[in-house]
Amino acid sequence: MRYVVLIHVDENVSEEPPAGLIDAMFAHVADQRHAKVVTDAGLKPTSAAIRVASRGGKVMMTDGPFAEAKEVVGGFMLIQAATAEDAVAWTRGFVDLHAEHWPGLEVVTELRQVAGSLTNN
Repeated sequence: MRYVVLIHVDENVSEEPPAGLIDAMFAHVADQRHAKVVTDAGLKPTSAAIRVASRGGKVMMTDGPFAEAKEVVGGFMLIQAATAEDAVAWTRGFVDLHAEHWPGLEVVTELRQVAGSLTNN
């Protein structure tokens, strides 16, 4: 089963992640006991984003940053796991790394099973 892990962070944190965290994340991604990372990506800040929205039948585009945004999706990973429990264990390990290496940063993840595919692949 495929799951998307959405990683929510406070966009106002300006410090760089500790080097130990980056190394630990690479090791976690390489360890496939619970899940295999299919796609992983960090995201640029909302200052480099464009919001496209439809309201009242009109399409509007707004360049970032977005003043009302504090907590944003800072990254995502698409993982492959045999069970929901394995997906949770993998995600828990990812969050544990942040708590260990960067205790001052609040990280919230959202784990959601992928419902289907838009392609025939």
